[in-house]
Amino acid sequence: MKKTKIGKFTKLQRVKAALLFQKIYKSGRSVVDSYGVFYIVPSTDGYGKIGLAVGKRIGNAVVRNRVKRLMRETYRTNQDKLSQRVYIIWVARQRLANADLSTFERVFNRLAAKAGLLKGK
Repeated sequence: MKKTKIGKFTKLQRVKAALLFQKIYKSGRSVVDSYGVFYIVPSTDGYGKIGLAVGKRIGNAVVRNRVKRLMRETYRTNQDKLSQRVYIIWVARQRLANADLSTFERVFNRLAAKAGLLKGK
């Protein structure tokens, strides 16, 4: 696998396979917030990866895609703050449907801090 530069978000950093999603859901530890949930498993290949889950309860396709775009952007800009390489499944909750980018960043940092993933924490 190619090395990716910090700050980029490539296809190598996405959890897309259904079996990997299920493995992370079942064997991963979870961190819960009123805005979302992180399911976390240590990385097996040395790379950090993220999978996004936005259910139909969040809204129509336009709203769900907007939420996913903001989640990806938040991960892209904050991945260098993570102290270890892990697989994360980020499940969005209804409150994120109308949130702005700064709210997504607060949620990501709060969940990462709860999970003990932030550098120097």
